[in-house]
Amino acid sequence: MSTTTTTTPAKTFQELGLSELTLQSILAMGYETPTAVQQESIPIALSGKDLVVQSRTGTGKTAAFGIPVVEKIDADVPKVQAMVLTPTRELTSQVCEELTKIGAGRGLRVLAIYGGDPIDKQINGIRDGAQIIVGTPGRVLDLLKRRELVLSSVQSLVLDEADKMLDMGFAQEMSEIMAFVPKDRQSSLFSATVPLGIKGIIHNFLNDPVSISLSDDFAYVREVRHAYIIAPTAQKERILYQLIELDQPSSSMIFCNTKNEVRSVSTFLSRQGLPVAMISSDLTQKKREQVMAQFRSGEILHLVATDVAARGIDVFDLSHVFIYSTPDSPEDYIHRAGRTGRSGRAGDVVSLVAATDLMNFNRLANRYELELTERNVPTEEEALQKRNERLIDRVLTEARDSASKGRTEMDGLATVILEHEDRNTIVSYLAHQRLVQRPKDVAADEPGGDAGDAEVVEIKADKTSDNGERIAEKKSPRRRRRPRRPEGRR
Repeated sequence: MSTTTTTTPAKTFQELGLSELTLQSILAMGYETPTAVQQESIPIALSGKDLVVQSRTGTGKTAAFGIPVVEKIDADVPKVQAMVLTPTRELTSQVCEELTKIGAGRGLRVLAIYGGDPIDKQINGIRDGAQIIVGTPGRVLDLLKRRELVLSSVQSLVLDEADKMLDMGFAQEMSEIMAFVPKDRQSSLFSATVPLGIKGIIHNFLNDPVSISLSDDFAYVREVRHAYIIAPTAQKERILYQLIELDQPSSSMIFCNTKNEVRSVSTFLSRQGLPVAMISSDLTQKKREQVMAQFRSGEILHLVATDVAARGIDVFDLSHVFIYSTPDSPEDYIHRAGRTGRSGRAGDVVSLVAATDLMNFNRLANRYELELTERNVPTEEEALQKRNERLIDRVLTEARDSASKGRTEMDGLATVILEHEDRNTIVSYLAHQRLVQRPKDVAADEPGGDAGDAEVVEIKADKTSDNGERIAEKKSPRRRRRPRRPEGRR
């Protein structure tokens, strides 16, 4: 395997030798100067060589493989000529959307294929001449076995989030899919981390690849601040809530190791009056897309999820990542942390570390030489003050935006309440009804939905043709001794 780690001088997209129609699409997307990973990988991909690209999260990897893929498509041939495989449905939709925009100038047809979406619609999309397939392994394999998806004309194969695509969870599906892809294809692997465990099997998928490593020295984004709090397990939910009130994130993702933790945390935060949702397999794909749209639009500010949601999901202006339970894998920490600090923006990652997890946390901190700061547990008084300020600001904003007629009609009642001997009781009740009442559950119309809990959606790896929910949840190992805190990083 040949290797390059050099960083080329800044170039324009015009200097990369792209077609005029692709350049027009890129400019329409607001792209001006290629990022380092795009500068390095696009010329090599256009030359036809196989690639293994390791680059930090938020550096533009989708466009780095998407632009060469689009450039190689023959727009006049209504056959599948390229395929991108991803580990999750949400990442599949995101990549499909970006490739559609890149290929818009050339009129290319890009189709997303994943479980949970009607298979008949996907079959029709293939028959209508889809030229680029973006899919999850389970549904792709299903369509291949049905002989509805034919890959004999595929020239380009991309594995996005390659470390997850090649681990044991996807090994069987990936092996079967490769039997349907031409041997003379060009293959590319893109990921923020390339663990030793998958380096030995890369040769099964690529032919003498060029390796581009732009994150060997540090896999995380420099602009992101990493902190931790020693938090007893029984107090984690309360401490997390106090942290959210104290930091007032513009939006946040909260990562847990298990589905039960996700449900418990999201329900607790919802009952504190926070606009929160969780991602779970309990919902239809339509509901999952609805929650992600609400999160991206800012209607929902806090999203609680398992590890798979860390894979490639891009949310603008995500200021905080809270790691509720320490991941088993250092690479999972990097992918979780990578949801913030994207495209050069700053961000904060705060880990709640129980005493039993300190050894594991030390291991991942040392693996990537994280510059850690220990934070103190926020006090109840600090959190309460911030919470009151937030709610008062909300009341004032809504009051100033309300119709003047309606406010005038209530002025007399407001005066009576303020002069009443039980005014504290009345105001407290009205505030609770208007500001702290739990949000209506988006899953209430689903089987088993409960409008009293948080909104429920879980992003999971798509491992079967329809449901895609076979991946096992991780559990943090039990440890008997209390290890030392991270040394030299306070």
